[in-house]
Parts: sequence; structure tokens; C-alpha cells
Amino acid sequence: MSAEQFITIKKGDATTLTETVTGLVTASGYTAKLYVYDADGTVILTVTGTVSTLTITYQIENEDTKGLTTGAYAYESKLFDTSDHVYSQSDGIFEIRSTNEEDPS
Repeated sequence: MSAEQFITIKKGDATTLTETVTGLVTASGYTAKLYVYDADGTVILTVTGTVSTLTITYQIENEDTKGLTTGAYAYESKLFDTSDHVYSQSDGIFEIRSTNEEDPS
């Protein structure tokens, strides 16, 4: 069973999300992905996570958030093994907020 979350990031910002794995003794050997969906259910962003024993770390880059329109999206994170088993870890709202400062470069 997945845990519902609310993630907020400012447009153009980078962040690191860490998630604790549930439902498994270890996540070693699994692949983790975080999917962000638009209102039509189309995947608009996929982030591959780094998996350790019972945690997943997702690095969301500023280029990822620059490409998204300000607003609220749906997201979910999943773990996959080589036998095609899928474990949903979390889902909820992925919000991109506006920023008052632009990238100075």
C-alpha cells in the first residue's frame, strides 16, 4: 500500500527526495522510478532513483522543474524487480510553484 504525499518545488529549483521503502525486507536489486503526470494522465517527467537497502533517493534537477508549467500534477513512485513485480511506494500531488527570482546565468 502506498503513502499519499504532497511535494512542492519552485519552478527552476532542484531538490532531493528521500523515500523509505515499505513492504519489502530490502530494496537492493530493484529499480525505482518517480513518475509525474499531467491532467490527462500523460507522464511528463520520469526520475530514476538511487536504491539502497530500504531507501530511495530521487535527484530532481533544475532543468526538470524549469520545463514544467506552474501548477499541480499527480505523481507516483514505484519499485520494479527483474521478475516484473511492481511495488507502489507513494503517490499524491507534485506541485510546481512560481518563483520571484530567475536563474542569474
